[in-house]
Amino acid sequence: MRRFAVASAWSAAFVLVVPMAGLAVVASFLQRPVAFLGWYLALLVLAYVLGLIPLALFRLSPDWLRALAAALVMYVVALIVPVTTAMATFPIHLIRCGGLPIVATDFASARSYTVPSSAEYEVTPLDSRFFCTEDEARAARYHRWPLSQPP
Repeated sequence: MRRFAVASAWSAAFVLVVPMAGLAVVASFLQRPVAFLGWYLALLVLAYVLGLIPLALFRLSPDWLRALAAALVMYVVALIVPVTTAMATFPIHLIRCGGLPIVATDFASARSYTVPSSAEYEVTPLDSRFFCTEDEARAARYHRWPLSQPP
């Protein structure tokens, strides 16, 4: 039981603590960081709790390696589960674009996007795509939201 406690502490470090440093940097660039942080923290807590299952099943040693394997499994799962995909891939697009990406959604067949400079810019689980440029978003047949803003 003690080994599981040590491994779960390592898992908390990999799934909760390490991403928090990156989230603090990302949140400093957002106009409404509280909403983003709320969704992302919920995703991280869910990943940690569900990650205890593979953590209990893995028999790796040392404990940090066991926790890292469980954390990687949970991250891969988050990348393919539709409700969590947008939040899980946001950091990847942040790096790929070299800054905040354009956020697009298919929710309610809207096929719209918002740019980082927009007051409506927000990242939620309802978002479905990220683009680095508006040209990419328009080529994928998305339109800018709100419609009253100039392109």
